[in-house]
Amino acid sequence: MISDRKEYHSIILAALLHDIGKLLHRGSEKYNGRHEEASEEFIKEFRDKLQNERFYDLDLVRILVKHHHSTKNETLRDASLEIKTEDEKDRVWRLLRLVKDADSYSCAERDLDQQWKSDGDKRKAPLDSIFSLVNLDLKEPFEGGKWGYQLNPLSPTTGFPDKIGLLPEDEINHLINRFEEKIPDFSKFISFDDILNSLLNLLERYTWAVPSDTRYSISDVSLYDHLRSSAAIAACLYKRHIAQIENGKNLDRQYEFILVGGDFSGIQDYIFDITNRGSGGAAKRLRSRSLFISLFSEVAIHKILHALELPLVCNLFSAGGKFLLIAPNIEGVPELLDNVKLQIEKEIRRTYFNQFCFLMSWHSIRGFRKEFKTYSFFQTADEMFHRLETEKLRKSRNVLIDAKNASWNVGEFIATEIYNSYGDAGDCKVCGKGPAILEDKGPEPDDITMCCPICYRDKYTIGQKLPTTNYIAFGVGPIKKNEEEGIVIFPSNGEEKNQNYYVNLLKDLKDKPDYYLIYNIGKNSEAAHSGHGKQPLIKKIANYVPIGNDHKILDFEELSLCSKWHKGNDSYGIPLLGVLKADVDNLGLAFSKGFENPQKAEKGLDDIDRKTISRFLTMSRMLELFFSGWIKEILSENHKQDMVKQLLTIEGIDEERFRDYLGSEQIDFKHIYTVYSGGDDLVLVGPWETMIVFAIYLNMQFRKFTCNNKSITLSAGLTFVKPKHPIASSIKQADELLNTSKEQGKNRITLFGTTVAWDRLPDLINFFLFLNNRLGDEHSGINRAFLYRLLEYHRMALRFIVENDVLGLKYLSAMSYDIGRNIITRDEKGRIINRQEELEGLQSLINDKASKDSLIYSLKIPLFFALYRNRKWREE
Repeated sequence: MISDRKEYHSIILAALLHDIGKLLHRGSEKYNGRHEEASEEFIKEFRDKLQNERFYDLDLVRILVKHHHSTKNETLRDASLEIKTEDEKDRVWRLLRLVKDADSYSCAERDLDQQWKSDGDKRKAPLDSIFSLVNLDLKEPFEGGKWGYQLNPLSPTTGFPDKIGLLPEDEINHLINRFEEKIPDFSKFISFDDILNSLLNLLERYTWAVPSDTRYSISDVSLYDHLRSSAAIAACLYKRHIAQIENGKNLDRQYEFILVGGDFSGIQDYIFDITNRGSGGAAKRLRSRSLFISLFSEVAIHKILHALELPLVCNLFSAGGKFLLIAPNIEGVPELLDNVKLQIEKEIRRTYFNQFCFLMSWHSIRGFRKEFKTYSFFQTADEMFHRLETEKLRKSRNVLIDAKNASWNVGEFIATEIYNSYGDAGDCKVCGKGPAILEDKGPEPDDITMCCPICYRDKYTIGQKLPTTNYIAFGVGPIKKNEEEGIVIFPSNGEEKNQNYYVNLLKDLKDKPDYYLIYNIGKNSEAAHSGHGKQPLIKKIANYVPIGNDHKILDFEELSLCSKWHKGNDSYGIPLLGVLKADVDNLGLAFSKGFENPQKAEKGLDDIDRKTISRFLTMSRMLELFFSGWIKEILSENHKQDMVKQLLTIEGIDEERFRDYLGSEQIDFKHIYTVYSGGDDLVLVGPWETMIVFAIYLNMQFRKFTCNNKSITLSAGLTFVKPKHPIASSIKQADELLNTSKEQGKNRITLFGTTVAWDRLPDLINFFLFLNNRLGDEHSGINRAFLYRLLEYHRMALRFIVENDVLGLKYLSAMSYDIGRNIITRDEKGRIINRQEELEGLQSLINDKASKDSLIYSLKIPLFFALYRNRKWREE
């Protein structure tokens, strides 16, 4: 237990604010001087708002902030310490050393061999994009120029880098003014966690694009990441050394920290292991299971941090079911971690039959400065994740084996509670695993399917509520009977009566201050607080689903109808869905090898890396911003005009035809359904034609977001299915196509049975636009029958290109004859007198050398695109 919680909070707060002057002294004259002086001036200037005597000592915070670069003599001579006794002064100095060390440890990554910037550049220097520095090819490093960020408040659309020089002074002052305007009244908050959440919201929004250090040629670590990691380290240092501080002993600098790693394995199988049996709701269940795994992982992290009495900032990284925490290496921590691990494993076994598993390991860090240094952090992290891999071979060991008695826990082999609940019920008709004890009602009165509590929760408690959820609230304690919406993650055990960990999905907060943490996932991200003293933490979650005119979620059949378009009295198109699955290529390699320094490698130096904890966190955070924040923004806000403008900049595209096509009624991103999107991957469903355009736009924007760096690319699979096709099966098909894209070289998309590099798409889109334009003209000679003949010539060409069968080259003469006979018209002298435009449009099929880079090789994409779009509409 922490004896002086107020002092503990003061240390965390000081570490979180110690370098805020690095933003403030860039612009406003009142913050002139060194950055630590500017940090102190900020606390003095906004003392009335920052003060909350219940949870911390603001005077102590100010002293720690002011002197985090001072010597002992400089600190003790401070006039504000005059009223303190010598013992109190000595304690202040010892506490200050913790903040100084937290700052120093957080900066252990700095490469002091870098070239120094000139003095005139420092205050106007932008934050360099982390993506511009990733390099997976030491022989040909990425040379994309200087990519940086404008000094704007963080949002999904401002997270895109640009090639910029120095920042304009008015931009800096404008940001500082907005930052100061948004400082809330801290005295109204009812817990220190709310104060911390408020500061994290504020700092992330306004310091994410501020470099933490502008002295060197590369400034790619944001002030926000530096402050957050400093607060985490300071919290651990306080708990590690408080006993030595109180006893007046020297601090033991070895093995100060423990790195805790966790991994939820098998989550993809769990998410997709549903059927289309039951009364519908498969899509809801998929989205629900995806969110539930995230919630389960989040609450597991909270449970660990609560057991160790650590703040949320000690969660260094969490995404995709993996997490890394930092903890103090003190007596009792391994036992607490063992206990929490066992509780989590028991819950997974008892309720979910081990459909997924939880792996957890920890590793003590001998010396922070060494092991978190430039070249060592990933070695430490890799060792952690290697331990997690070995844990897979021993999963459930803690549950099934009684270590004390060296015997089996026989009772744990039977899911007794679930078994007893079956009674006369059979298996769940949806998942086939749990007891079918609840009614799943369909649209018709007699359409009832019996399902298990988990499938019921997936469809109703989570699936139906998620689209209108603005807040995710986490609570611990007894579940009130009137709160039926509560999702119990970890029920109470015998030792912790009425200590259930649960989650509620809320449209609004009303008057519910009893949650320990609330995520704000809605649009109102700048709200100071909820009105009753709770401060939600802003969290980006891609939970957008299409809503119809009746304010109900569009089902998949209704989405497929959005592909219909009209010409005169006729309707065209085909009622299909497009299912897109995409993820980042080589991300693990980019994290582990992407920051090697080619100049140092050439000299044969050992320290060739710039791989650091802050870069790890920054790149993870930015990818999450794209896949959770940008995806939700682009679907929900429907910036169609901007989308068209961006797509028309594609090099080599037929602008006039493409503009007309994109303006058509059925191309609308608001019709795209989010199954999940976050971390580094996504699954989206929408009208088939819209999904083709979105896939192109997605890759285009991802390239911009990552500085067009060839080391960070995207691969995708896009399948087309009927709306009643089982959605889980459709996603598996898209996943297989995604794997095909990766197997054939990555940085590719597979659709219509064809895999192509993204940069091949402009030519294919142009040919589609040509066919689409000509199919609408009954006098052109290009009709559906001709397109099917082109498909046969494509198959002939593949026999030559893929199988080396020279007979396949006959496609060229056959196609040329067909064009000459059925498309163009010549006079008696052989001169073309009609359909010259058609001939020019088809010429590339004849002129291109038959290879994998030719139009004939990828012809299925524009052919099926045109055929599907121009088929007369009929209900399937």
